[in-house]
Amino acid sequence: MEKSFQLISETGLHSRPATNFVRYISSLPIDVFLIYKDFVADAKSIMAIMSLGLSKDDTFILRVSDDDSQYLKEIESYMKEHQLIWKGWSADHPFFISFYCEKLS
Repeated sequence: MEKSFQLISETGLHSRPATNFVRYISSLPIDVFLIYKDFVADAKSIMAIMSLGLSKDDTFILRVSDDDSQYLKEIESYMKEHQLIWKGWSADHPFFISFYCEKLS
């Protein structure tokens, strides 16, 4: 099971948030991968995550080995709580702003 996300952290996925993310993912009993461009990184490896070089506004795919969406939802909640991804569609979401401004024109 997989889902696409956009990174919103101003500093990208640098060492501190990446370390905390890897610690969290390592506590889960499933395999988790981040996919960015043509690269697949084991989300339980800090070196693999850092080698992706994810920056603000980059879109990545999160893939979990479990077919149950429970873990994917838990990881998504973690990323929202730690301000790595958007919490939801709101007036400050770039897509909303772009779409709304185009409709007003």
